[in-house]
Amino acid sequence: MRQLTHNTSLRAEPEQVFDLLSHVPNFVDLCDNVEHIEPLGDDRYRWTIRAAGMKLHFDVEVCEAARPEYFAWRSIRGIQNRGSYRLSPGEPGHTQVEFELQYRLGSPLLEAAVRRAAHSLVERVSGQLMNRVQRRLDTDNGRA
Repeated sequence: MRQLTHNTSLRAEPEQVFDLLSHVPNFVDLCDNVEHIEPLGDDRYRWTIRAAGMKLHFDVEVCEAARPEYFAWRSIRGIQNRGSYRLSPGEPGHTQVEFELQYRLGSPLLEAAVRRAAHSLVERVSGQLMNRVQRRLDTDNGRA
């Protein structure tokens, strides 16, 4: 599996960041590449994303959630992937966020098409996601 990571700091307490990131349907509003997330029950979700000009579908399940330190998922159908957010207190009023994503696209043709763009795509998407998380946290805390 390929692995990508992204680290950032957000101006909010770990509990606030965890609550936002662990509510999976939020990702539709937080990330342009996510078109739809359908709750399937039992902490399982069907994702529809657009990446490298293709529409991709996969089902994931939340496999661990330890508020406010850790949130993880793994795929159960479709594109093989697993990922996590590790949260830790940073400087006062801040949270360090470590994002990790592992994936395998399965098809050699699809893998070749996405490989060149995947790292920059995930970096851009993760950066966009964290910027939107920060804006949402600022709005929720009356800082907007």
